[in-house]
Amino acid sequence: MKKKTRIVFALLSIGGVATLLMISYFTFRVVSVHPNISYYSKPNEKDIYRIMFISGDSGSPFWDQIKEGAQKVANDNKVAIEFQETFQTDIFGYLKNIDKAIASRVDGIIVQGKEDPEFIEIVNKALQKGIPVITVFTDAPDSLRKTYVGPNHFQEGIIIGEHIALQLEGKGKIGIIYGGPPVGYLSLRRQGVEKALAKYPDIEILEASKEHYVNSNSIKETTELLNQYPDCKVLLGLTEEAMSEIVQVIKGRSRLQHYSIYSFDQNPEISVFIENGVVSAAIGQFPEEMGSKSTTLMLRWLAGIEYPLEQNYYTSIQLITNR
Repeated sequence: MKKKTRIVFALLSIGGVATLLMISYFTFRVVSVHPNISYYSKPNEKDIYRIMFISGDSGSPFWDQIKEGAQKVANDNKVAIEFQETFQTDIFGYLKNIDKAIASRVDGIIVQGKEDPEFIEIVNKALQKGIPVITVFTDAPDSLRKTYVGPNHFQEGIIIGEHIALQLEGKGKIGIIYGGPPVGYLSLRRQGVEKALAKYPDIEILEASKEHYVNSNSIKETTELLNQYPDCKVLLGLTEEAMSEIVQVIKGRSRLQHYSIYSFDQNPEISVFIENGVVSAAIGQFPEEMGSKSTTLMLRWLAGIEYPLEQNYYTSIQLITNR
């Protein structure tokens, strides 16, 4: 007779503080643990949960922390989880990983969302095959995904925008560097900044020509903006890549201390820049929370404990400054 194992799930708070909101109990049969089950491995028991976690940012310390959070939940609940990664530019490999997960009949897929027609199509394919999909950090709201887990990017923009306005004392110019096409989460961040600064008519938002940020060329984007507006001394990078290239461009033409640089997505490099005063402030997230929360919600949905899921589960964000 198979032994039923009681599993305890602890939900993280919506505000991101690791408080215990509720404890739910459910049972399912577990025979063995496969921490690194491959695409075509067959579990010993048909009812073991197999989750595929797919990201398109291979080697990123940020995503390593997301994986740590997911792995902890999987280990605590004796669930098989596998991580698949591709580089940002390899959209074909990214979609192929999702397709392989569908073909191997995993129980659930957690994936970095993309507002791309092919991505939406393959997510919908998974749902049609009975495989739930949760997007994490970036969303695909037009798809059939079950929910989104990650920061509220619009709110991120509001927070950094209000902080910059205070530093400018309500007057000045701010140059925005996208670092990628102005869609999805970058668009939400830009909208949040714009809303925050709308209360300050004496603050002007500046941008480079569209061709540079559409082609994800932050160096050309920054260079053009500074050439066109040489008196602009405040720059905001909407991605960590944009921030790095802002610093690179300024180093090649002036002194960093003459500029105030702001960013999103704290990473080790940004942390050092903040500590050294190169970056004035950045919006930081809690990646481990994203991993643990998305995995917990997937398991609760699979077990029928939380159904339907809410449209979004926003995780914690914070403003990090050098003061």
